[in-house]
Amino acid sequence: MRSLEQKKLLTIITSKQLEEMILKKLAPHGIGGYTVVSGHGAGASGIQSGMLDIDTNILIYIILSEPRLERVLVEIDRMMDKGYRLKALVTDISILPRKPS
Repeated sequence: MRSLEQKKLLTIITSKQLEEMILKKLAPHGIGGYTVVSGHGAGASGIQSGMLDIDTNILIYIILSEPRLERVLVEIDRMMDKGYRLKALVTDISILPRKPS
């Protein structure tokens, strides 16, 4: 059996309107693989029904190494300092790699 690899899972929760901008900011950091999922719910900014782009949240999932994560978090922190509304959650994960180590 393949050995599990230790990675980080970065989950970014933000408005659908910010998707393209966020992905463009992540690309220079070597982020090419990600999954985007639409979401709806309620939070500090009120109810997000998901009926319109301006009323839809997304979750962006990215699996990455810890050094790359640190560089990406600096970029996210800059965006938050500029007033963009987003949340960044980091989880320790183990993945089964595509190729044996």
